[in-house]
Amino acid sequence: MTIANLVNMADGLMRVGQSDVAAQLYGVALKSARADLRPAIRVRQGLAQSTSRRGFALHSALLKLEEIGGNVFIGEGLATWEKSLPFLEDARFVELAQKHADLLPVPNWHWNLQTILWAVRQAEAVKGDFVELGVFKGHTTIFAAEYLEFASWDRRWRLYDTFEGIPADQMDADWEHRNARAYNSETYSFEEVRDRFAAFPNIEVIQGRVPEILAEVSPAKIAFLHVDLNNSTAEIQALEMLFDRVSPGGIIVFDDYGWTAARAQHDAEARWFAERGLQVLALPTGQGLFVKGR
Repeated sequence: MTIANLVNMADGLMRVGQSDVAAQLYGVALKSARADLRPAIRVRQGLAQSTSRRGFALHSALLKLEEIGGNVFIGEGLATWEKSLPFLEDARFVELAQKHADLLPVPNWHWNLQTILWAVRQAEAVKGDFVELGVFKGHTTIFAAEYLEFASWDRRWRLYDTFEGIPADQMDADWEHRNARAYNSETYSFEEVRDRFAAFPNIEVIQGRVPEILAEVSPAKIAFLHVDLNNSTAEIQALEMLFDRVSPGGIIVFDDYGWTAARAQHDAEARWFAERGLQVLALPTGQGLFVKGR
């Protein structure tokens, strides 16, 4: 049976909702597919392995997009075609993205992970430690830490989360419903996430509410700051406390800056930076990027 036959069979299974079997067939096809065919199969496999039923709708959109262009990539909130996909040509990137995919309830997060890898690599040359505000299950940081072998770096990475959800008094309007829908009411614990980073002595998982916990433990200088608290109140309070500690050349990535569900975060942060004569770059991934001037 040809690779094309296997992929067509798997596509048919996706159309009728049999994602588990489809994922297995895509895996079989990958083992013997030519290098130029693998990216398209990997994108399909990512959709089939998704824990969200949106994977089926995204698969249908993928097939439609392939009618108008090549090199199609589709994930949650982002589709590209006729664009280079260097991360799908990077065996280590693909391996780790697949390894940790079940930690995030959205499929094919590759473009977002590429942004984080770029930012962390750039920040290696900047004075200060690394900070993540809002951790969920640790997906983003464990991916980057393993890819970059962060355990060998002479830096610390502190990860902050309540691990109990967003405090009621910090919840933005309509976010409770949107958040529940996005995360499918998944639960996770501080201990689970802490243990996930056991192989990294220089990564510390800290349970506490932002901004209060930052007054108790936080670095004096910051090279990289990843903000993903899913609410504007805590994110603005964190900026008030930490922005001046970001070293020249330091990088801030806002995870939700461009998502329509997080418009309150976007508006509050855009206003905060504008008041200081600064601007966050909105990315097609839904992230926001800021590099502090030297």
